[in-house]
Amino acid sequence: MIKFWSTFLDRFSRLRWKLTLSYFGVTIIALVMAELFGILGMTIWVVREARVSKEEVIQQLSTSQEVFFDDQRLAEKLAIDRLDISLGEYVSIGSHFLSSSPPDNQGLAQFLGPFSQTVVDIKPIEIGNFIINASNTNILSIVYLDTDGNLIDSIPHGVLQQTKPGEIINPDEIPGLAGPLQAALYGSRDYDVLVQPMEENVIVGVVPIPDEDNPLNTVGFLAFQHKSRITEILQWEQISRQIAIVLIATTGLAGLFGIIFGFLTAKMLTSRLDRVAASARAWSQGNFTVLVDDPNRDELSELGHILNNMAVQMDNLLNERQEITIMEERNRLARELHDSVKQQAFAASAQLAAAHSLCSNAPEQAVANLTEAERLVDDVRRELTDLIHELRPAALKGEGLVKAARQLAEETENMLGIPISVRVTGERTIPLEIEQTLYRILQGALSNVARHSFAKNVDIQLAYNREEIRLSIADDGIGFQPAEQSYGIGLKSIQERADLVNGTLEIISQPGLGTRLTIRAPLNSLL
Repeated sequence: MIKFWSTFLDRFSRLRWKLTLSYFGVTIIALVMAELFGILGMTIWVVREARVSKEEVIQQLSTSQEVFFDDQRLAEKLAIDRLDISLGEYVSIGSHFLSSSPPDNQGLAQFLGPFSQTVVDIKPIEIGNFIINASNTNILSIVYLDTDGNLIDSIPHGVLQQTKPGEIINPDEIPGLAGPLQAALYGSRDYDVLVQPMEENVIVGVVPIPDEDNPLNTVGFLAFQHKSRITEILQWEQISRQIAIVLIATTGLAGLFGIIFGFLTAKMLTSRLDRVAASARAWSQGNFTVLVDDPNRDELSELGHILNNMAVQMDNLLNERQEITIMEERNRLARELHDSVKQQAFAASAQLAAAHSLCSNAPEQAVANLTEAERLVDDVRRELTDLIHELRPAALKGEGLVKAARQLAEETENMLGIPISVRVTGERTIPLEIEQTLYRILQGALSNVARHSFAKNVDIQLAYNREEIRLSIADDGIGFQPAEQSYGIGLKSIQERADLVNGTLEIISQPGLGTRLTIRAPLNSLL
């Protein structure tokens, strides 16, 4: 069960599913945020639409003034349970009582005594095919003034706590009333000046009350404060149910399209990355003929082109290094043949010539010369055998460095008759050129052991890690003092080969205590 869940989670941790889930998450979050902002915007719009505006107040004052000459008819209208009296009709009430001579201030006060200041109305709001009935609570404070600005009465009574009936009104008791009151007392009839919004839901104003017989004459003033606030939205359950259904449906469809689009997009992207990875794996095996095939023209395609150029340059560099290595190997072999095989062959030829000249006069001396010539020829044979072993290409592409090293150690062990051990830790795949270079170094080191060390045991170690590979060849031979003598051709060749792969050579040796060669080669030496 644990393995199943581990495999399941590993699959979703891959780039394809990460991108798919990110597309899905971004789609859902963006849609939910858009829906929330939409609902918020719709709510603000409904609240604004439901609230009474300055224009609606002016319209009431302009179109709803009706003159009542029948007190009974007016009383019946005002006696309805839920009052729906507009500001214009309050102006008509004041005109009815104040147009007499003298003005009937007391009658107006008695008539307004039982009236309420709170009016609740329902305002329909259309949103597309939906009709929303929004309930508003409108609070009207009405103040009647005579032509000199003295208080007659108010609805409700006592709305002005500092001004008594018959006294000049203190406009500071109703914030914002001073400006419209001054304009009205100076004779203005411009509603845009007389009616002013104070806060987001408060409107104040002072309008003249016209004479019933001569509307151009003013018989008093009506000051008012209008407060409105939305109290509830009727049919909210139905609306919220429909909104929830729409949100669930749109969110589900958007999420489905988001995950499909994300999966297809991620699949296309990861397939392109897979082609890059396949080329990189081929390059790690030394095959630089495999290039990234990406016909697109975006950043990833540009990266593929850069990697292709790098692969071509790397292939050229390897070819140049291979040519340099071959040239250096030829030079080394020429020096080896000149310094060892040629000299020994010349010495053998001299011994044979001496034996030929002495065979008739001094046969015993001639036999000694022949014996020495045989020894020299045998040395030449062994030298040539060692060189042939070094030149013989190992099948590293098929076998690898470890197997080739074990085979070389076995052949050398059979030739020298001494035990040679090979120990390997952390084996892994490394570039072919490093393997070939280390194999040649191992050949040269074992050749030095066979020629110079007189060792009875040899130990070979190959240690791999992520950063480098370490090759160590140790013997228990006669050793030497590295600081007191220059390196021979064999050690110089090993040093040159280590330099080809940016490696380092460490020599630890003392007379009588054997020798240890350690070569460290970084695995990124070809980059």
